[in-house]
Amino acid sequence: MKKNEFAFKPLTFVIRYLDVPLAYKSTHWGCGKKMAEIQYLDNPLETEGLLELLCPPVRNWFKDKFPDFTEPQKLAIPAIIEQEHLLLCSPTGSGKTLTAFLSIIDQLVRRALDNKLDKKVYCVYISPIKALANDIQRNLIGPLTEISESYLPSRAQEIRVGLRTGDTPQSERQKMLRNPPHILITTPESLAIAITSPRFQPIVSEVEYMIVDELHSLVPTKRGVHLALTLSYLDTLLTRPVQRIGISATMEPLETVAEYLVSSDDKESRGNNTRVCIAKISGSRELDLDILITDPKFSDLSVMKIFDKNVEAIADLIAAHTTTLVFANTRKMTENIVLKLRPYLGDLVAGHHGSMDKKIRLDVERQLKHGQLRAVVTSSSLEMGIDIGSV
Repeated sequence: MKKNEFAFKPLTFVIRYLDVPLAYKSTHWGCGKKMAEIQYLDNPLETEGLLELLCPPVRNWFKDKFPDFTEPQKLAIPAIIEQEHLLLCSPTGSGKTLTAFLSIIDQLVRRALDNKLDKKVYCVYISPIKALANDIQRNLIGPLTEISESYLPSRAQEIRVGLRTGDTPQSERQKMLRNPPHILITTPESLAIAITSPRFQPIVSEVEYMIVDELHSLVPTKRGVHLALTLSYLDTLLTRPVQRIGISATMEPLETVAEYLVSSDDKESRGNNTRVCIAKISGSRELDLDILITDPKFSDLSVMKIFDKNVEAIADLIAAHTTTLVFANTRKMTENIVLKLRPYLGDLVAGHHGSMDKKIRLDVERQLKHGQLRAVVTSSSLEMGIDIGSV
């Protein structure tokens, strides 16, 4: 099997709950459901034409903030504005997240100006990991604050962003029910739990946009099956079909990923065909890969000796770079490596994994983004989507 490819056998999955198998079998992700119409986008809109599609506050903010739209933005944003389902596949650092959110922010700003923002969730953003969800929340609040303070009149309504993950305290969840965010950032598991609550269901019954990030990490896994079932259940709560936007790194086959994205869409039952647009931007960054053997007599050494020599090599690599992420196989190994690196780096090295206290993890993420740490050792909790410019 080629790299970044995955196998469906054939679209048959088994979910185990307390060792009781539940078969989830389908043809094209829906019993008797026709395949979605796939359309590859190949006609990007020029800068001036794209700016004209945005309302003045968002347009002026964008012009003051960025020199131009990226290629994925020119290709995908017009389709999102036209309310098409979209799968965006482009390299890291190409502005995928802003591509997905810009037209949604534009629509919310228009409603805020007209005093038509209701107490409900308009957009659900689904992240596979909590650290990415935290990062997206910060990256959304920043632009919305800038637009509100510099480009909107005082009469405009506030656009609220809310975060609901396993770290969200019960008090915050109760506040969310009383005063729902217009953009909800969550994880697959938290969304699955939330939509079973009778009190939560009304605030998501009129969701208009659904963004699923890092699709390549979800689709070929049991978490992906669980998310597909969650979205199917969410569809039963909606008063109208929701626009779906998927964000992914390079993976194949894209048509199957697009089918996954709209697997529970019920446009066909309402007399319309389901169509998915795919915006694929080729390109990859140059990688500097190396395999280090830390001792010529590697096979003759004890495990602890090898571990100590590996830590010495890691410390040398950290010293040669500004900021370094070190990935370990387990949470326990993460903590052991941090302890071994302390004599070399002191408080300039920290650990990060899912079992750590929320406050510790958020503080490590903050220090990492602000360049206050030379290295962070992590398991898988920082492996996707986090915007750390110095790495």
